[in-house]
Amino acid sequence: MKKIAVSLGEEELIWIKRILADDDREEALKFIREVLEKKVKEADLPHCVPVFEESYRPNQGEIVTGKSKSEG
Repeated sequence: MKKIAVSLGEEELIWIKRILADDDREEALKFIREVLEKKVKEADLPHCVPVFEESYRPNQGEIVTGKSKSEG
């Protein structure tokens, strides 16, 4: 399995610190399901399409991820 890097925003970091301070297992599972699961799935999607790929369509990445180029 490949390694991935996940970026967390300020609110997500605060959420993690609160989980750790409270030793809250239920909230930790909620964080994994609501935040990490989505980020891991996004990171696991293919990012590049070879030029010779016949099935490639313009804006295919936006269709797969639901994000436009401006959203990054």
